Parts: sequence; C-alpha cells; structure tokens
Amino acid sequence: MSRRLLVVGGGITGLTAGYRLAVDNPELDVTVLEASPRAGGYLQTGLLEDPVLDELPIDAGADAFLVRVPWARDLCHELDLADELVSPSARQASLWLDGTLRPLPTPNVLGVPLDPATVADGLLEPEDLRLVAGDGIPAVALDPSADASVGSVVRACVGNRVFERLVDPLLGGVNAGRADDLSCEVMAPQLLGAARSPDGMLAGLRRSVAGTDPTAPVFHSPRGGMERLVDALTSVLGDRFQTGVTVTGLSRGDGPNARWLVSTSTGTQAADAVVLAVPAHIAADLVASIDAGAGTLLAEWQHASVALATIAYDRADLEVDPAQSGFLVGRSEGLLMTACSFAGSKWAHLDHPERTVLRVSCGRIDDTRPNGFSDKALLEALRGDLATTLGVEAPPTAVRLGRFPDSLVQFPVGHSDRINQLDGLLADSAPGVLVAGSVRTGVGIPACIRSGTEAARQATELATELAN
Repeated sequence: MSRRLLVVGGGITGLTAGYRLAVDNPELDVTVLEASPRAGGYLQTGLLEDPVLDELPIDAGADAFLVRVPWARDLCHELDLADELVSPSARQASLWLDGTLRPLPTPNVLGVPLDPATVADGLLEPEDLRLVAGDGIPAVALDPSADASVGSVVRACVGNRVFERLVDPLLGGVNAGRADDLSCEVMAPQLLGAARSPDGMLAGLRRSVAGTDPTAPVFHSPRGGMERLVDALTSVLGDRFQTGVTVTGLSRGDGPNARWLVSTSTGTQAADAVVLAVPAHIAADLVASIDAGAGTLLAEWQHASVALATIAYDRADLEVDPAQSGFLVGRSEGLLMTACSFAGSKWAHLDHPERTVLRVSCGRIDDTRPNGFSDKALLEALRGDLATTLGVEAPPTAVRLGRFPDSLVQFPVGHSDRINQLDGLLADSAPGVLVAGSVRTGVGIPACIRSGTEAARQATELATELAN
C-alpha cells in the first residue's frame, strides 16, 4: 500500500512541507489541503488601484526574508528564483520618539547600539551612553542554561532606556508583542548568547559584527513580491495542492496499523501521517479530541492581530528620504501605527517617479484598537498618524488595507520547553501527527520554511515506521 501523507494548511509552512515530501520522496502520495481559495496564507502580493502603479506588484503582507539564516534563501535557489532576488537599497531606519524622527544607531544588533558615538542627540541619557561604551556585563548574573525575557537580558546589560527606546520598538514591532514578555532564546538568541559570555553582551556583539561584511545584504525578496515563492511551490505541487477544503476533525482508525482519518468539508481522507501547518489555535481544536492536554497547551499560545495599510501619495505631496527604509514607533508615543516602511526607498524596483508608496503597520498584543475600527476609520486614523510623523495631509492616490487577525504568535519565556512538552504528548498519544508552523521557532519566513522542512522529514520517518 502506498504511504499517504496529508498536510493541513497551505501557507508557506504547509507548502514547504508538501514540496519537500513530494520532491524528496516521489514514491509518497502527498496532498496539501487549504481551507481558503488561495495559497500562501499571509504572503500576499497584489496591485494597487492606481493608474500609475497598475503594473507594479506590491506585497500586502511580509515583504522580505532574512538572509543570514539559510532556509528561505536556499529554497529560493532550489526553485530557480535566485536571479529574481533583490535586497533593500536603503539600509538606514529611524525611530519616532518624543514627537520626532531619530535615526537608529549604526551599527546595532536588534536595536542595541554598539558605539555611543553613533547615538543621535536626545535619544539616550549620559548614563545610558556610558553603559553603551562599556562591555555590557550583566548587572545581575544570568542563568547559563535557563531562558529569560528579552527585557530582563537587555535591561541587565545596558539599562532600561536602551531597552525601552531602542530594542522594544524594534523587536516588539517585528512580533507585535511586548519584548519584556518575549523569550530571548527564541526572539534574540544572539543577545542571550552574548550576554552569557564572560566578556559581556556588548563585547560579544562587537566581536560578531567585526567578522561580518557591513555591505552584505540583510534581507532578500523576489522582485515580483513574496507571492512568487508561493507560485513556485504550488507549481511543483500541481494537483497535490487543493484549495477550498476545510479540515474539521482528526481521528484514528481501528487496528494496530490504522491510519489517521481526516474529516474535511468534502469527505474523509486517510493518511499514515498528518502535518498540521495551521495556526496554533486551529491546531488546538483538531488535536483536542485525541489528546486534551496537547489541545489545551496549543490553545494557551497568545496571538496578536495586526493590520497593514499600503498608501500611495503623489510625489508632489510627499517626498521621503531615499536613504531611509522607514521608521518604527515607540510604544509610549500614543500613535496607532507601529511602523512605516518607504517602499520605493527600500526597494529600488518600487521607486516610482510619480508616487511615494508607504506600508503602514498597526496592532500589538496589548493594543487591540485597530480591531474596533471599520476599514474606513482605520485608514483615516493611520493617515492622521502620517500627518503627525511625515507632515502629509494631501489625499492619497490609492489605499489598500489588509487585516491579519490572530496572526503573530507570541513566544513567552520557556517557549522551547512548551514545544518539547507538546511534541512529547503527541508522540505518545498521536504518533504520526505533527504540529508545524510559526508557533515552533518564529514568525519569520525562514523559520516557517524551516518548520515545514523538518516536519516533512519527521512525517516521512513516522509513516515509514508505522507502515513496517
């Protein structure tokens, strides 16, 4: 009997898992099921309703991936997308703090400045600059083996203001979370590793930066947008990828070699192994009937809801610094927006002579205000924030709003231990069922591709064991 594997979820994690299963094991019967009518999940690229920009694809979700980790980069090369990859042309960014834009110090690691001479006037106090000039030895000894929050690590090494004014806007913005609550092991392992070194966090970070090429690309993206990666994966999968199929239940058949029975909106399918590449709260409902403890554990992970508006202005009404990729907004500033990216400055291929295109984010784990706004009211509120920060009050030439409810999982201290506990529960009560996705190691595209790759390998091994 042919071994059959099902992947539930057609976001980047599920597509990667299905691709790896199909390509690496052509003898397998592989199917990827997606409830929505489209592939890619939060990776969306589209055109703006603007006569000048009607042929320029612009990402509505994530617009880049980190290069320093191999997962996304290597997959793009394997899919023959290497020649399409571009990197940001603008490498500087700013912070909106104290009612003004202040440049981020360079060099920095996740917001931690490495040279006090690069810190703009008014950004930090003299005592903070003295700490930044030192080695960053923790004021309180860190446990060499235990996880800790990003906030506790950074505060101990370089003080409260560096954390609150530089690190939290950056890391909290990436994850729409509170960096005081986030696992340093997951969100900033380079900071935790350096802080544990006997020389101090800053000394360790300076050594790491000294061995890197400052001109090397940090991010990549396909020129046609992140959906190019989605299209390449679905092209390989072909009819093994199915949309409009909602998975409603999961159970085990009878007998020692029984398969998993996956109930869907179109019928029941049997499989030797099942990869759940869906958000944690959806996976929780599917595994709860098999293992209540695993279901409860998955349901406990918190998720932030965010929205991202793409707003285009006539260039005569708004010009931005071509050397700046955008700015982050401090938590204490009282604005709705959390970040603003200058699309044309960041990406040379999006630099249009007649338009300035902005991508404006809002929503945090502790700021749910966007959820209560209508689309029209939310766009008006964000335009008000742009008037405050950039001084633009002219009407835009085009707008697009994307809402991503419960999209960014939060990683509490001890996250890795919780994942190990989850895996142990499923290995005992549901062998052949695997949970993949951003809940494992991070919300970034490389982390999700890594999760899909590892889940495919584990599913193949489990299906082989169960078939023998």
